[in-house]
Amino acid sequence: MRTTRGAAVVLMAALPVFGLAAGCSSSGAAPAGSDRSERTEQTASVSPTTPSPARPTAPSAPPATAGNGIRVRPADPPTATKAALPTRLGLDAIGLDVPVVAVGVAADGQMELPPNPAVIGWYRFGPSTTDQRGSVVLGGHLDSKQYGVGPLARLRKARPGDTVAIRLSDNSTSTYRVRTVEDIAKSKLALDRVFDRDGAPLLRIITCGGPYDRNGGGYRDNLVVTAAPV
Repeated sequence: MRTTRGAAVVLMAALPVFGLAAGCSSSGAAPAGSDRSERTEQTASVSPTTPSPARPTAPSAPPATAGNGIRVRPADPPTATKAALPTRLGLDAIGLDVPVVAVGVAADGQMELPPNPAVIGWYRFGPSTTDQRGSVVLGGHLDSKQYGVGPLARLRKARPGDTVAIRLSDNSTSTYRVRTVEDIAKSKLALDRVFDRDGAPLLRIITCGGPYDRNGGGYRDNLVVTAAPV
């Protein structure tokens, strides 16, 4: 049961919003591959981090290409710091437990992502789990050259009905239930739907998916897990 009613969460990219295709391999990482669910996952030990209340100005135009990040809608200037911020993501059915940090829009106009794939970012220009409308978006890298394959590689194993828990900075927990797990081509990702601010509360968790382009294009798809409040 959720102790605090939450909005939906998505995993990956920046908004007001520009576009949202996430390229999830950072710093020239080797691809996790289609068999990544069978690989030994290399994760770094990371302590939970309290999200920063910083409020930088977001870019005003979409990037020309998705690159290795997540495209987002142009970001609206933040109106206020949320009282309770997401600090940890847990999905027990697949053994996922990672810290959450607040992120914004990177210099290239894409959603800012934590460089360590063992950490996931919460898009702070969108809803938090304490909001009653819109999608909460979480996004992170699948792997990286420095850290190897991260725990978000397990997202592919999530199934409808699995429980997702978001721990907040006030020690409350928002609970969701997985609805869908989808591989979506970055060029087809509906940013207005993923980064929705006015619809029913949802949680969207995003990382990379699909085949890896070794010629510099990164991963072709975004893996998107959509969950609804319990």
